[in-house]
Amino acid sequence: MIAASRCDCLICHLETTLVTELSDESSTEQFRVFSNSILSACATPFALIQELHDHSTPDRNAFVDEIIYKIVSRNDDITFAPIRQKLLLLAFIPTVHRTTSQVAATFPSLARDDIAQHIFSVLLEFFDSKELSSRRSHLAFAIARKIRRSTFRWAIHEARHGGDTQAIASEVPIEHDVNTSEEHSGIVLRHFLDTCQRNGLLDGEERSLLLRFKLEGATGPELARNNGHSAVAIRHRLQRVIARLRRAANGGARSTAKQLNLFS
Repeated sequence: MIAASRCDCLICHLETTLVTELSDESSTEQFRVFSNSILSACATPFALIQELHDHSTPDRNAFVDEIIYKIVSRNDDITFAPIRQKLLLLAFIPTVHRTTSQVAATFPSLARDDIAQHIFSVLLEFFDSKELSSRRSHLAFAIARKIRRSTFRWAIHEARHGGDTQAIASEVPIEHDVNTSEEHSGIVLRHFLDTCQRNGLLDGEERSLLLRFKLEGATGPELARNNGHSAVAIRHRLQRVIARLRRAANGGARSTAKQLNLFS
């Protein structure tokens, strides 16, 4: 089951609504019919969401991509449009929440609800786009990147229009961050962590924490809620793991040291 919402924002209200709607009898039956053709391993909508949010093993990414692809590829089937949209929205609620918090912190003059509404608009349009349906790999990453790029560009425009000089002064580093090769860095990082795990330098849980922290931008409290530890304990654990990898890289291959710069 989806974890209870922890705040009173628009996003968490939508999450609650989606959970309620997907729990009713008609949605359950519609999901059963929908899943029989493409998602037979998932008995309920919430089992599917848990599968999508599971980062426990290195081979999860290809599995998640396959699920998302199967859902996205049914965009021409009007019968399943409602269940398809609800599943995708619920799956990316954590990404929407995280990106909204990042943009709101960078642009304090923008209302959090306005930022969230823009993200949902981008998300719904992208779900039905040819750009997404033509992809077969890194779908979740592509969706998160689309949300981030579009929202920061929108926020820069809104800040400029509203005379937010502090945010406008940050425009150059923000644009640089938005337009860097995030997908390439993500692939490099995953490969590096896979190698470290195979060499016994970190375990599967540590690999998952590092990926969520670096690629998804998950905060200490978000990681703690999923991990069962305090945010302080999670932060210290991440610091210890990164320090361990850096010690292993000292005196080693230059490429390993360069990959560790991804954590700078």
